[in-house]
Amino acid sequence: MPFQSQIIAIFISVYASACGTDKSVPGDSGSGSIPYNLENPVLALSLEEEALREISGLSPAASPGQFVAIADERGELFFLDSSGAVTKRVLFRDKGDFEGVEMVGNTIWAVKSDGKIFGISNWQGEVPSVEEYKTELSKSDDIEGLCYDPNRNALLLAAKGDPDSTYSRNVYAFSLATKQLDVRPVYSVEPSQVNELVPYGESEKHDSFSPSGIAVNPVTGDIYLISSALKRLIVLDGKSGKIIFARRIDKKRIPQPEGIAFDAKGNLYISSEGKGENGLLFRFDMLSSGKQVNNHR
Repeated sequence: MPFQSQIIAIFISVYASACGTDKSVPGDSGSGSIPYNLENPVLALSLEEEALREISGLSPAASPGQFVAIADERGELFFLDSSGAVTKRVLFRDKGDFEGVEMVGNTIWAVKSDGKIFGISNWQGEVPSVEEYKTELSKSDDIEGLCYDPNRNALLLAAKGDPDSTYSRNVYAFSLATKQLDVRPVYSVEPSQVNELVPYGESEKHDSFSPSGIAVNPVTGDIYLISSALKRLIVLDGKSGKIIFARRIDKKRIPQPEGIAFDAKGNLYISSEGKGENGLLFRFDMLSSGKQVNNHR
């Protein structure tokens, strides 16, 4: 086994021993099922790049097993290989609260918390080309999730909102054909419904579900939303928008989930801030029964 693979395997083993499984977390049971074993990542990487300690967004890159990441407070793209090492950095804005990133074709899209969207092209060259698009969203919406929806040919923007409030959490669509935002939400999540499916644990702070990441499963078409506040993962039916799955995330293993993405095969990736330590990246392979996920309500 190559030395690098040995290090990765050791890291997974250490995590499993130190953290145990999600079954030890009170109130862990949720609703429905998904084709992933969230208790056992097949890969767990510690990201050595210091700037990625506050990793805030994740997207698959053009090459299999590679990703583009973005971090808070700076408009800089980080290209990661399968070991989590940074192979390329592209600066497109000196400052800004950047929360999401998504590669669509040859363009990389980034979003700030105030809803401004940036299309970055020519990123392979020395100076990238950047187009900025203002939307009707604002800082109060606190956009933290960004992904591509091929069915709509649109970017989906997930609004985090205020974790202390219980109003609906909305997802909006930004058309890549018209470069316009639809001000009507395409999906809405009621935090109270998430709480019914996964009740508060005895020691949990009573925050509300507030999306920090969003991704479309390329196999099932379902919408995955992850919340750093309250540490929850929910899945929406891509057509109806109904919650078909909800569960607690083990905060010992994934302390601050901020990014979520899929590769072309449907394998699930979750990135997490390291809480003062290295950022983390986890992979959960899609199980063979994955295509039956929508039969479990």
